Amino acid sequence: MRREKLIAVCLAAVLLLAGCGGGGNGGASQGAPASSAGGAAAGDSGMGWDMPAGGDGMPAIQPESTDQSGSVYQNAGAKLIRRAEMNIQTEQFDQSVEALSQMVADCGGYFETASIYGGGRRDAYANRWGEYTVRVPAEKYSEFFNSAGELGYITSSTESSDDIGEEYYDTEARLRTQRVKQERLLSLLERAETMEDIIALESALSEVEYQIEQYSSTLNRYDALVSFATFSICLNEVGQVTQEVGETASLGVRMAAGFQASFRGLVQGGQDFLVWVSYHLVLTVILAVVAGVAVMVGRRELRKRREEDKERPEE
Repeated sequence: MRREKLIAVCLAAVLLLAGCGGGGNGGASQGAPASSAGGAAAGDSGMGWDMPAGGDGMPAIQPESTDQSGSVYQNAGAKLIRRAEMNIQTEQFDQSVEALSQMVADCGGYFETASIYGGGRRDAYANRWGEYTVRVPAEKYSEFFNSAGELGYITSSTESSDDIGEEYYDTEARLRTQRVKQERLLSLLERAETMEDIIALESALSEVEYQIEQYSSTLNRYDALVSFATFSICLNEVGQVTQEVGETASLGVRMAAGFQASFRGLVQGGQDFLVWVSYHLVLTVILAVVAGVAVMVGRRELRKRREEDKERPEE
């Protein structure tokens, strides 16, 4: 009996130890999700950053995302380079040029290039034309474009824009990186002791400064293109502004336009002939004299033949 009791007591002790071990494992398994969740809270920022927890057990401070598809990039705004090309006819060339200069001044812009052709001393009355490249502030683009009709009749106009936001912000980020690198190199240069280290650091610093100048120059050029819109204007002097009638107009309107064009062509042709005569007056006089002599000689010959025919006896 004593032996059986001893065996029963041993079995009960083994079962008791197994139960305690199972309870310990169950507690560990129940605590594991909490530990895992705590680790996720401390190490996962929710944005793909794998940041360790701080020394005080609190989650580490997460840096601001610099993804260009995020709000930081979008809030910066687009960087648009706006351009426009115009061909304008005018019957008052000098007045149109003055009006263009006034428009540019009112908008706070400037002429990048300005050229006038024709109307020289050898051809003082020839039609002139001007080619202008005008830069106006971007916020004045619409105002200047809508006012261009005051210069004359716009025969054609073209508008375009380029968004250089991606290139601009990429260059800006590269510039910041180079400046940080410059600061680190300067810090190392202050602590350098050997001549070899000083030479190597100065060489690297020179390369960094060159990159900074290049990126800064690129950004300045981008800023100039974005802040000022570009207008290419061709101003043509004409005797009369031509307004072609489109195919969608009615038959009567098209026929009236055709008659007017024919009449203008006849008048213009007569004026051109008179101008040609005035430039070739001597030649015109000579040709008139020759024609008069030829007519007189022809009449005399005709009369002579008629008299001879009358004197001939009839057969």
